[in-house]
Amino acid sequence: MKKKKTIYYLDDDHEDLDFFKEIAEELGHTVKVFTDGRKMLLVLEIQAEKPDVIFLDIHMPVLNGEEILEIIKKSDEMKNIPVVMVSGAYPKKLLQYCAAMGVSCLVKRHNFQEFKQNIAEVMKTFEAVHKS
Repeated sequence: MKKKKTIYYLDDDHEDLDFFKEIAEELGHTVKVFTDGRKMLLVLEIQAEKPDVIFLDIHMPVLNGEEILEIIKKSDEMKNIPVVMVSGAYPKKLLQYCAAMGVSCLVKRHNFQEFKQNIAEVMKTFEAVHKS
């Protein structure tokens, strides 16, 4: 039986947040959305129960996705949480950076159906790898 996962999603675009939340909830997961990376980091620090997966938009004001990723990966309490970077493009430099930082995967934001399929595949992969 598939375990319901808790997902955190950080994006400064409210439409993208709604879009993602609708997709993930349709797939049977619980989603907490954030528009501010500092607030998400604060919740991660104070919450005893960590999310199963964190999705980060790369292009963010104040703290961008790469900066948030670095903070997460340097933290003993958060470094083992799988992180998925979300972007509209995949420049080679970004791919190399994400691989070096231990990003679990990159997801390209497409139309609703393709994005839903990508999220479903990512979550299925995490379920297979992290059976619990």
